[in-house]
Amino acid sequence: MSAGEQEILREARRVLRKLASGKRLVMCDADRFAVTGTGALRNAMKVDRTTVDAFVARDWIRGSVKDGFTLSDAGRGWLKRAECDDALPFAAQHRVITRRKVQDENGLEREVEINELESPIAWLRHRGLIDAMQFEAGDRLRRDYTLAQLAPRLAADLESPVVDAGGKSPGEFSDMVLAAKQRFLLAMKAVGPGLSDLLFDVCCHLMRLEGVEREFGWPQRSAKVVLQIALDRLGEHYGLCVKAPARARMRSWAAAV
Repeated sequence: MSAGEQEILREARRVLRKLASGKRLVMCDADRFAVTGTGALRNAMKVDRTTVDAFVARDWIRGSVKDGFTLSDAGRGWLKRAECDDALPFAAQHRVITRRKVQDENGLEREVEINELESPIAWLRHRGLIDAMQFEAGDRLRRDYTLAQLAPRLAADLESPVVDAGGKSPGEFSDMVLAAKQRFLLAMKAVGPGLSDLLFDVCCHLMRLEGVEREFGWPQRSAKVVLQIALDRLGEHYGLCVKAPARARMRSWAAAV
């Protein structure tokens, strides 16, 4: 690695870390940019324009010289990889590990490690793009889909597999599967056609919103709005607390005399 490349990487760790906190790169003169939030430019950290050009070439920042630059998704990913101590930095980039209490198929509660970004709705919740109720509704649909064994098998079922029912009799285990399947079908019916297709793709098949937009031929960033509506309707079906829409502005008019 050349000395110039090492300098760019060193500066990237220093500068991108600041941008990750919500700051911007704005031009302060012909040869330099300043990393700033709302403070005065004279007190801000300065970055050479050649370094900024190198960041742009690597797609680590987005924007323009005129309007300023912010951290891009590619830059955020590079920063995570550069700062992690994991043996698999690309995997670490896409993990936010927390511990949650979950119920297994036998109704027993246990604590497990969860990757908060493993599903599209978890990623949206982590970014604050859906609320807790919407996430709970989508997660509940996914659990019933899994318990109902509706996911396609990855291999041919040439022989009936031995199922560990966790101490339950085969009849009890079948009842549990049938109950989950009934809950799933009732939820999809309550949401209605169209919206149920979206929930099936995102919550059950873990399709990203960009893929949904390509699949349905929708405009960019439209799937998020439709998904929020679908999750609200799903939450109503589950009896979760759904926020009331803001009251419409009152209008008045007078008849012509």
